[in-house]
This record gives sequence, structure tokens and C-alpha cells, in this order.
Amino acid sequence: MQSGRTLRENFFDLISQKHWWNNDEYVVIGVSAGVDSMCLLYLMKSLPIALRPNIIVAHVNHKLRTQSEIEEQYIKQFCKQNNLQLEVGIWHKSDHPINGIENAARNFRYDFFQSVMEKYNAKKLLTAHHLNDQAETIIMKLIRGSYVKQISGINRIRQFYQGFLLRPLLDFKKSTLKQFAIDNNIKWFEDETNQDLDVQRNRIRHQILPMMEKENPKVIEHLGSFSKQLKQLVDTNQELLLKLIGDLKLKNNNLNLEKFTSKSENLQFEILEEILNPINNSALANQDKIYEIIYLLNNRQKPQLRFKLNDNYYLFKSYNEFGIQKYKNNFISLSKKDEFVVTLNQWFSTLNGKLFMITDREIKHPDKYQRISQFNLSREDFPLFVRMTENSDKITLKNGGHQSAKRIFINKKIPNSLRKNAQTLVSSNNDVLSILGYSESTILNSFNKRYNLIIKQKLLEGERNE
Repeated sequence: MQSGRTLRENFFDLISQKHWWNNDEYVVIGVSAGVDSMCLLYLMKSLPIALRPNIIVAHVNHKLRTQSEIEEQYIKQFCKQNNLQLEVGIWHKSDHPINGIENAARNFRYDFFQSVMEKYNAKKLLTAHHLNDQAETIIMKLIRGSYVKQISGINRIRQFYQGFLLRPLLDFKKSTLKQFAIDNNIKWFEDETNQDLDVQRNRIRHQILPMMEKENPKVIEHLGSFSKQLKQLVDTNQELLLKLIGDLKLKNNNLNLEKFTSKSENLQFEILEEILNPINNSALANQDKIYEIIYLLNNRQKPQLRFKLNDNYYLFKSYNEFGIQKYKNNFISLSKKDEFVVTLNQWFSTLNGKLFMITDREIKHPDKYQRISQFNLSREDFPLFVRMTENSDKITLKNGGHQSAKRIFINKKIPNSLRKNAQTLVSSNNDVLSILGYSESTILNSFNKRYNLIIKQKLLEGERNE
């Protein structure tokens, strides 16, 4: 914003430059009765007629404070005096959850805003997030350890419902808004919960940011500038990345493996992160998972394999192409020609009707399972694979000796119909860990981390979310 000019002048210029709406369309403004949203509402209703849309005020009474009733009445009075259309949403106490009330309140609020937009066929929702909110958000994300792409903070505009969520005050400091409210006799209400230091954002607002401002009074503006610069870099990177992925695509929409592996590891990581993002796989939030996929795609000794991403999708590699596919059931099952990668803490299905999982977690109900075995594995043993069993596969015994899969089948009197569908769990070095469901190697080494192999029958209906 240009210095030496009033907030009103800068705001009017911003609206004039951005052309976010036509003056004959409906725009919904979320108003809480706090100083930020009251300033936004005042500025919007003060716009010149040529810039002013049809304003719909959306207020939510969360029924969380005794003051909420007073605030609702004030908003009603303000809108009546200024000929503004008002919609009020009530979050009844009976709908309040025992835990996670802050997140639930936010969800209710935005669901209500969406319903108001739908009622008036509005395509724009305005909220009063400002520069201090931006600074607090960046600090929170740095503390929590977010991805670089997320550290850029709050976006001024993002898609919402069938339109957009806009934040016109994002360049203005809280102190500027408060002074504007005082100068224009705008009444507002303070939310006493904003003083609760048990909430992380409040600690940042009342303790951390004031300390930073003592070091540099311009720190909030600098964090805002950092946000804009980082977002510009992220947007530029995204534009180039989408072009790069387009160059990798084959006619069947899979990706060219040779071209992919010719890129640097950094580019491979960015490409995978982008193509995996649409399936919203929380398991891939760990960067190590993406590096594991990079290793698999670059491993020429494994020309065909599958990697389970979540209960609906898997990544496949087949000679000179790879991609993401959806499978019909919740468990990856091996075909005769493929291998697949075993990821930790996920169930997989064998061809012989067993379910198995490799886990590093505590087993709470061991009596539920048919077999539980333990291995001590190092990082070099991962990723783990499952492939079809060969008669020469050898299990490591407690005494240091070995026993072949063929001998195991003979000793256990396993019929040929089951032998031909048997599957073997191996390490990245092709060391046999288990003939799944029949026998396991003894690999106990106190220097390495302990993992459990769990085997049981197919899950019954209703067990899948245990």
C-alpha cells in the first residue's frame, strides 16, 4: 500500500484495480462484530456506487459466549440502519462437539457462508483477514514445520464453493484498522477468547510478535513482503512444473519413465509431489515416502512393480512408463508378473487369501492374529517387496542355517494349488524375510529397529477402520 495515504483511499484504489466483481452482483461478507470485519463492512458500504456490489452480510452466532447475543443484536441494528441485507446463522449448543470445537466452529461458519452464497447466487465471499493474521500464520507454519509451499501463508484469493474467497484487507495492519474504526466512530466488540494463551495463535499474537517488533518495528510488514515473494516463487515453480509434467506425458496419460529418471533428484521429487497431490494421500506427507518412490522408479532391476499409496490408489511402474491407478478393492494383490512395494502400517492381500502388515507400532491385541513375527531391519533393507515365491527361496533359521521354500512346503504338506500362488516378502537386497503365511526368517539384531509382521485371514466387514 502507498504510504502517506489513508486506509480508505488505499482500499478504494485496490478495489478499483482488481475488478473482483461487477457492481450489479451479490457479494457475501463474513462479519463477526470484531474490529476487522466491521472495518471491512464499513469500507465496502462506503465504496463509490460504480465500485459497490450488492452486499449480503453473513453473521454467525456460535453460542459460545454470553456476549454472542449482544453482538448478534448489534449486527442486526447496524444492517437495518444502513439498509444492508443480513443473514444470521445459529450454531446451537446441542451441535457443539466435546473436542475440537474451534475447528468445528470454523467448519460451521464456512458451511453457512456457502449456503448464503448459494441462496443469492453469489460468487464472491469476503473475509477480514489482515496483515497481522498473515504474520501470525507464517510464524505458526514455521513452528509446526510445514512445507515451503505452505509457509507463504494466507492467499489473498482462493477458490471457494462455485466462486472465490477474497481477503481485501490482507495488506493492512491491525493497528491501522483499529485507528480507522476509532476515527470513524465504528463500534466493535472484543472477543475475550482471543486473550486465551492456551491457544497457539494467541501466544504468537500477544507474546512472540510483540517481542519481534521490539527487534524491528517493521517485522509484520516484512513478513507480509516475504509471503508475497515466496508465493510468487511458488507460482512460478508451479507453472514450470506443469509444463515439465506435460512433456513427460504419453498418449495413454502415463508418464515416460526414461525422461523422468533423466531429471535431477530435486525435479523428480517436485514432479512426484505434484502428481500425487490430487489423491490427497496423507501417508505421503512424509518426504521419505517420496524419496522411496524415486528410488523404486530409478531401480532398473525392478522393471515392474506396484506401490500402495492409499486404500484407493497405487503407483505402478511398467518398463518405460509409470503412473497412478485406482484399484477396485482395498488391498493390493499380486498378479503373476508384478512385484509390489510394502509400505509400513498398511494391510496387503496375498493370493492365498491372507492379509499381512509390516508395522513399527505396538500390537495391542495380538490374539486377533494368526501369526506375528519380528525382524530387526536397517534403513538399507527398505523398501520391502513382495514377489512370487521360488522353490529356491531360503528362510534363515535361528541356528543360522537355512531352509528352502520347497522343503517348507513339503514339511507342512502344502498342496500344489497353494504353492503356485505363494508369495515371498524380501528386502531391497532380495534377502528373504518371509514365505507369507508359511514361515519367517529369524533376523534379530539389537543394532537395528524392530518391526512386526502380522498375518491374519481376510478382514470381516466393519473391521477395515480399526
